[in-house]
Amino acid sequence: MVIFLLGVLALECLVMLGWGVLRRARMIQFPFLASAVFLGWVLPQLIGLRNHRFLPTGGLEKTILMAILCLAAAWWGYRRNRRPARLFRWHLSPSRLLWGSTVTSLVGAFFFYQMSQIAPEAGTQWSGIITIYAFFASSLAAGTAIVLILFLHRPSWTTALLLGFDLMFYLHRIIMSGRRTAMVELGLMLLMALWFRRRWLPPRWAMVAALFLGTLVINSIGDYRTTVIRADQPGWSGAGIGDIMAIDYFGNLRNLISGRAGSPELTNAVMNIEGVDRQMKFDFGFSYWNALIQRYVPGQFIGADRKQALMIDFAGIDPVSTSAVTEFGFIPVTGSTPTGLSDSFQSFWYFGAMIFYIIGLVMSRWYRAAIRGNVIAQITVLLIVTPSLHAITHSTHWFFVYFVQLAAFLLPVVFLARIRKPLKPTSDTPRVALAYRRFPGQA
Repeated sequence: MVIFLLGVLALECLVMLGWGVLRRARMIQFPFLASAVFLGWVLPQLIGLRNHRFLPTGGLEKTILMAILCLAAAWWGYRRNRRPARLFRWHLSPSRLLWGSTVTSLVGAFFFYQMSQIAPEAGTQWSGIITIYAFFASSLAAGTAIVLILFLHRPSWTTALLLGFDLMFYLHRIIMSGRRTAMVELGLMLLMALWFRRRWLPPRWAMVAALFLGTLVINSIGDYRTTVIRADQPGWSGAGIGDIMAIDYFGNLRNLISGRAGSPELTNAVMNIEGVDRQMKFDFGFSYWNALIQRYVPGQFIGADRKQALMIDFAGIDPVSTSAVTEFGFIPVTGSTPTGLSDSFQSFWYFGAMIFYIIGLVMSRWYRAAIRGNVIAQITVLLIVTPSLHAITHSTHWFFVYFVQLAAFLLPVVFLARIRKPLKPTSDTPRVALAYRRFPGQA
């Protein structure tokens, strides 16, 4: 049964990838990217878990079935939508947007530096003041998205310098710290901005090659960090290109597929899905409220007990522990994630796949608005595409609670940049060209 379900999941991924390859524009859209994550990250771990001796009976089959349903639901939600988002159809001042991007970038850079000073002592499980620093440091992403759109609209020394400033922080996290999130976020932002503003994408073979290489790198990120970061202190080890290229990228992927390497994230998912199915205790979406409180309410200001009291203990479900803990006594590996398969199952059983339907729907609406020239939608898509993939690898909570963060950093900038008197195109300006030639007109 496991082999059959794995075959169905693999076929589903390949069909969706084929759909994307048929048209290059689809290769930056959510269904294609989601299928790439399932094929390159989820599927190898699930295959490797076939040889896991301590998984509960039936848990792996249920997890693979949930993966099949979630990917299908994401596709269905994205394809079913035919309307663009109609919010914020405003005309904006490029100069005011540049000022807003400068402020958010500087704020993000300042808190990124502050965070880096205390990160070594904070370990992998952050709490306390560093979480506040991390929240404000994320404004750097908003600043980068805005200035990237501005630079591709009309390049200038000012936008180039600000973009270069932002890119230094991204490259530091990617090269010096081996951060997968920063690598994926920057790559997708660049591709989508080029498509929205210049209607340019790399050829298909380059996109497919990038996905393949990305799969190898992401599944070997542990070895990369060990190679480039000093063991005695956080910092560059002095490793060169030869040391990095010497990493056995193919071997690491083979070990993952064979089960010789650990698959902690999908192990977490299997244990929790089986635990939920045995207990039949669901949170019915209240965990999203708990995730909101956990992420944005600072316990050091209001007190840990009061923060805990704000969370919902629904039907005897502990707002922090999982069913894997209560049913099997299973303790996840420190730093591993539960995956979106797990928390959506925790909420609504197999019907939790509809959460991915909603994510697909949201991504489709914003993408359709962005492709029609809505600049706010373009910036929004640049910022939410990575959380939409985190819904697979980390938790679906990441996608929905991220909109609070997005509103906090983006809304003040666009409100200040709004021009109430719309720009009027000339009679000979083609409407299709207007979407990406006149800033920021609507198509």
